[in-house]
Amino acid sequence: MSEAHSNHKPHYTHLTHFIHSKKAAFTLAEVLITLGIIGIVAAMTIPTLISNYQKKEVATKLKQTYSILSQALQMAQVEKGDTTTWAVNDIYGTDVADTNFSVRDVTTDFVKSYLIPNLKVSKDYGYTTNNAIGYDGLYYAGNSNEKRNRSGYMFLLSNNVLIQVGVGTSGCIGTTLPDGSCDGKREYRNIVFWVDINGFQKPNMDGKDVFLMTFNVQKKVFGFHKYGDVSRDKYLEFCKSSEDAQVCGYLIFMDNWEIKDDYPWY
Repeated sequence: MSEAHSNHKPHYTHLTHFIHSKKAAFTLAEVLITLGIIGIVAAMTIPTLISNYQKKEVATKLKQTYSILSQALQMAQVEKGDTTTWAVNDIYGTDVADTNFSVRDVTTDFVKSYLIPNLKVSKDYGYTTNNAIGYDGLYYAGNSNEKRNRSGYMFLLSNNVLIQVGVGTSGCIGTTLPDGSCDGKREYRNIVFWVDINGFQKPNMDGKDVFLMTFNVQKKVFGFHKYGDVSRDKYLEFCKSSEDAQVCGYLIFMDNWEIKDDYPWY
């Protein structure tokens, strides 16, 4: 091979030099800066993604449970007749301070006769208290130090939703005195359902994973607990309150089963 021809051979060593040159490679500082940027972006976006996923999961589970209970009550009416003929109807309007029946017995009869036969129940606790079944709650909204040891008939659905059934009472029918006492009476009203959509898991708190539903036996109406037909802004205000967060379920219902950005989330 001539000398002239050999001078035209490709110089592969030049390519190797290019690959390892400073211009083509990332320095350690550049890599660390890039990782830092990625970390900052992840720290900013991941919590939002997790929160959105949790809110979607809660809204979906709440809607599913609402449908399950509603269908069970509808089936009971087909099988047992008009709700005004049910024994539980007799308590409506009864003075809380002057009753001749056992709330425990009435509630137990209602659940066993009209609910459980039409539900898929994985665990039946009977009429008991939160503490007795190891349930740590119910906590007031935004306050993990204040809770109520509520009594009622409790059972766990097959989708791991914990239901606590009781008898609701009216507000003060008469005059509320300055010390908060009632110069009048309170009456037994609707059947109430405290629904914890993730069972025994935390936070066990109103408006977060616990929502209140009611069933008016006389009017045959099942739905979320609410304070009348007021504006969404008013319900949002209620939902932000520790005492009134029990109406948060109705706010989600109003928003077409969506937990919006202004909802007081975790």
